[in-house]
Amino acid sequence: MNPSSNCDLSIVIPTYNEKDNIEALLDKIRNVLEKSGCNDYEIIVVDDNSPDGTADIVRKLGEKDDRIRLIVRTKERGLATAVKEGIKQSKKRFVVVMDADFQHPPELIPDLYESIQEGYDVVVASRYVRGGGVEGWSRLRLVASKTGCLIARMLVRGARKVRDNMSGFFIIRRDSIDLDRLKPKGYKILLEILGRHEGLKVREIPYTFKNRKAGKSKISTNTLVDFLIHVFNISEPLKFASVGLSGVIVNLGTMWLSLSLGLSKEISSLLGIELSILSNFTLHEKFTFKGRRDKKYGLPLRLLFYHASSSVSAVTTFTTMLVTSEYMGIHPLLGQFIGILLGFTANYLLSSRVIWLEQH
Repeated sequence: MNPSSNCDLSIVIPTYNEKDNIEALLDKIRNVLEKSGCNDYEIIVVDDNSPDGTADIVRKLGEKDDRIRLIVRTKERGLATAVKEGIKQSKKRFVVVMDADFQHPPELIPDLYESIQEGYDVVVASRYVRGGGVEGWSRLRLVASKTGCLIARMLVRGARKVRDNMSGFFIIRRDSIDLDRLKPKGYKILLEILGRHEGLKVREIPYTFKNRKAGKSKISTNTLVDFLIHVFNISEPLKFASVGLSGVIVNLGTMWLSLSLGLSKEISSLLGIELSILSNFTLHEKFTFKGRRDKKYGLPLRLLFYHASSSVSAVTTFTTMLVTSEYMGIHPLLGQFIGILLGFTANYLLSSRVIWLEQH
């Protein structure tokens, strides 16, 4: 940091039962920042009503240094929601997020701050870029962590270019993040930020993830479940596929009922296609693309465009049903199902990149 510059920095630290770490950590952060020339900062500790007295320690430190702020939550728990609350209460332009257990070295804060001055929206302290690493992990834990990052890169569009998209140590440009979009769950607040804000300019800088200095890890078997639920909640392709599956049921169910009532296979196929289009559109509005704000087109145009984009899938489905049933002897219902599978990819690309396109 440039000693003559105004660093304008908030540091958000979520805590639960960190009495053995918190005082030493806050002292270390203040020492690092002041040595680097930064005095215009605040440290926000968001404590989930720790029974070990963590909040009392922070409160006493805050009485001596008003740059240390304490938020105690009594009705909600969880690292990701605590970080969101801390960012919401922050008063500075840039916000560092880090843990309280010394696994994130305070010495890296100046490097994060300097990097974000180069025009980035997010700078991530990364374990998985050249020069980064972990300390004291078993091979199983390392494989599990890297697999989680890979899953996130595959399924969450905003996380695809970030190798350590589940890092808990990063800095953000406060005005680049819309907090109302964030619906965090579990521990992975960075993944939530990346998933809800496509197009952020992100950089990764290497660091070594340290062993916890004191206290017990908060990671449990529920962490994996929370992660999978979280990925599903922010993965538009995954949600699109689930809606598509429901559309298959509507399509084939309608066709089966229509055939049972004696309607021709052509009419039955078209009824199934149209009802599934309407069902899918409604679910995409309320579920898949619900988080997209400032949509470029109004509801009537989105419905019209969705029908237009679905026409490729619809023609594929109808034609496949006719060809397979007429010339290959396949039951019309099976032919319809084959056609649905062929038309899915085109439908997703047109929906995500045209119909529910956001304005920038």
